[in-house]
Amino acid sequence: MFMDTANPGGPGGEPSQPHCHSCQRVISPGEPTAEVRFEEGDERFRMLNGLYHDGCARPILSVKRALDMLRGAPGA
Repeated sequence: MFMDTANPGGPGGEPSQPHCHSCQRVISPGEPTAEVRFEEGDERFRMLNGLYHDGCARPILSVKRALDMLRGAPGA
């Protein structure tokens, strides 16, 4: 079986596109996105880390801001 390892990605050798961590739909080029990063805390929060559509990330980023304020994080 021939395997094209020079172009990893989706079916047909096409490069795979990133998917939203929340809704799992493809993030199209140029579409507004947000990167969510929980650096500290419970592993359950770190499981939320990833790339999101901008609208999908808003509720999670609101929770992150609130947690950062409660922790007294700089810049919060």
